[in-house]
Amino acid sequence: MPSIRVILAALFTMALVAGVGGYFLLRPPVSKPGPRHGEPPIDPVPPVSGNPKSATEQPKLVVLVVFDQMRGDYLTRWAEHYGPDGFERIKKEGVWFSECHVPYACTSTGPGHASLSTGAAPSVHGIIENVWYDREKKAAVYCCQPTKREYDLIPPVPPELGKPSRGSAAGYSPERLLAQTVADSLHDATKGKGRTFSLSLKDRTAVLMGGQKPTGAYCFDTRDGKFHTGAFYGRDAAHPWVTEFNAAKPADAWFDKKWDKLKPSLDYAKHSGPDDAPGEAAWFNWQNRTFPRDFKGKLTAPAAPYYAAVEASPFGNELLLGLAKKAVTAEKLGRGETPDLLCVSFSSTDLVGHQYGPDSQEVFDVTLRADKLVGEFLTFLDTEVGKGKYVLVIAADHGVCPLPELASSKEKYPAAKRTPVKELADGLDAALNAMHNTLTDPPTRWVEAFDDDIWPWVHLNHKTIEARKLKLEDVANAARDYLTGRVYIETAYTRKELEDGQFPADKPFKKSAALAYHPDRCGDVIVIPKAGVLVTKYPAGTSHGSPHYYDTHVPFLVYGAGVPALGKRTEEVSSLRIAPTLAWALGVPAPKQAALDRPDAIVGKK
Repeated sequence: MPSIRVILAALFTMALVAGVGGYFLLRPPVSKPGPRHGEPPIDPVPPVSGNPKSATEQPKLVVLVVFDQMRGDYLTRWAEHYGPDGFERIKKEGVWFSECHVPYACTSTGPGHASLSTGAAPSVHGIIENVWYDREKKAAVYCCQPTKREYDLIPPVPPELGKPSRGSAAGYSPERLLAQTVADSLHDATKGKGRTFSLSLKDRTAVLMGGQKPTGAYCFDTRDGKFHTGAFYGRDAAHPWVTEFNAAKPADAWFDKKWDKLKPSLDYAKHSGPDDAPGEAAWFNWQNRTFPRDFKGKLTAPAAPYYAAVEASPFGNELLLGLAKKAVTAEKLGRGETPDLLCVSFSSTDLVGHQYGPDSQEVFDVTLRADKLVGEFLTFLDTEVGKGKYVLVIAADHGVCPLPELASSKEKYPAAKRTPVKELADGLDAALNAMHNTLTDPPTRWVEAFDDDIWPWVHLNHKTIEARKLKLEDVANAARDYLTGRVYIETAYTRKELEDGQFPADKPFKKSAALAYHPDRCGDVIVIPKAGVLVTKYPAGTSHGSPHYYDTHVPFLVYGAGVPALGKRTEEVSSLRIAPTLAWALGVPAPKQAALDRPDAIVGKK
């Protein structure tokens, strides 16, 4: 098998010439599927020759580190303030793709982690959003909500603590994920000998990285401040080291402490913005919006509001790092006959970013601390596993929109504004009523589902349309035209348009919208706002989910055994390269549905 050094070097050369075609250089030789219906044949790419991996180049542990909601420009914007042992070490001794972009619309956490783990777009793996509308059940469903039965959490959460603050009250499972993950490929290729542990604060991130048969998948619950797995994975108790970790109550460590600036001598306002800016949201647990903050608020003992505050601070990442170290040590990851995979998604960057936006002092601080965390993790892996015996890949699932209230946002994005989905939904219903002269009391309901949870998809009321003997396509076209006519909407597409396979240059977002479209789970029309526009019910804070640059630009760094020190690469690459890169490092086939096996005209981002 060619060495990672040869493969990556060839990848970079190929990327400059043929864009996404260089992906094939990352894959071990496997049989190619035939073209799907309506697609042109797949042109073969010649294999790359090279020497077999030496024992020192074959990593025994591959680590995927995901920083939830980290924009790619953070690595450049604040580079002068990073230490030498974190991001800068990887930039110097590994490879940094500075222009890595998510190629699909709906840049959210669920789709992002599913794509990082499968190498497929939502159109293939089916995780189109964190939540989507199930027309048959007439209800919204969560991306990791079980399909047939409920699954208890292990260890169980006392019922008096109520329902979870996010996710599904029915437990969680990967049943809705329709594509093979890198973890699944490792399990199949090694007949279960290669182990995967997937760890995160959020349940959906741990579940979607771990795939169908991880050795362990654990996430944090703010109700009791512990890490849990689920009964879906066939365990009746947590791994002993997780039980030991929980018993030590590490999440309680910040109860009497404060979140203050990592570098108090540094002028944070100069490098980010004011400490209290328009559009920022209040912090968790009744706290104000400025430094410093304590965690306990009015509490006398750790409880759910305190735990929510911890995970929405840099210390949530530190808590998770402690669990990741415990996994490596207790399970002796990277010390077996076959390679192991460790997936760690740090959610606190997302929770902080939602509250304050990318130009805040809080995001600046959590990013500085993320750099410090990477350095600490690398030093730990050097000692515990051995330098030159592991590969570490750093990525993100999506970026984030700037706060539309900021003057800098309005200057860069003239259309910047905050507006509720309800305004669009009510306006669309009224427009269709007027168009079809159905001004009844109560008004005819043309829109079945269109709200914050299922944005940006519009589900039209098919029964209303059928009752009036209208064509769904005609009503969908009318809905598209109305939505596109709003001054803060860039464009919209019907499902028929997304299915036609045509991607003209004058419709630059159509390709990314098509990659976000799964016919069994998406609505009748997808809406894309103008850059800087935040369509949300929340009066403060920010979000993501669009195909605009600030949402698609993510980090992609590779470091470790056999990885050449090529430094910064400026050619644009797709985030769908990350899964096959992980698979190659593990020495297993890329996931079966890896989207880059498909024609460049559909997958490539232009």
